[in-house]
Amino acid sequence: MKLLKFQIAPLALLALSVSVLAQQPAANPSKPAAVPPTLPKGKIAVINTAIFQDQVEEFKAKVEALNRQFEPRVKEVQSLADKINALETTIKSQSGVLTPARVAEMTENLESMKRDYQRKGEDLQAEGGRARDKAFEPITGKLTKFAEDYTAKHGIVVLVDIANAVQSGMVVWFDPRTDVTQDFVNAYNKANPVTTAAPKAPPKP
Repeated sequence: MKLLKFQIAPLALLALSVSVLAQQPAANPSKPAAVPPTLPKGKIAVINTAIFQDQVEEFKAKVEALNRQFEPRVKEVQSLADKINALETTIKSQSGVLTPARVAEMTENLESMKRDYQRKGEDLQAEGGRARDKAFEPITGKLTKFAEDYTAKHGIVVLVDIANAVQSGMVVWFDPRTDVTQDFVNAYNKANPVTTAAPKAPPKP
């Protein structure tokens, strides 16, 4: 059971449509009506930000670092969960042969362990969430800026994030040919390469 899994919050990419309705001054009866603005010509594309954690190299590096940072505490909470399960099994299977006093003692210990597990799990989730947000914030900003440049370069006037749009019913159907996810990820990784430190050589005997 993994208590801590770092997830990326939905990115602000679906709002990258070009604004074409600039504010117009009130009509003046003595002047001819203003000509409506010309709508931009361009493409509508979709992108799935749900895969970014697995395929954007900067995110992958951050996730790996965060998991290494919190691994000891995750194991501590997991170990406590295993002890709780074992004690619950013991109480259920041996309640008929144990004295009532012993069952009461074990039950009290079980409740104490559950409270400790709850507290440590909540602390871990809260601290992990803060660390995740701090680590992901600069990358999310870079991705949003990159999306603006990417859409301009490819003539895209509306880019819809389908990570949750299909399930929520906001998008009923889309042509797979409009999906630019993989091309976007490849272009971003190429523009933002992640350098990994070379492993240290083992000490000479």
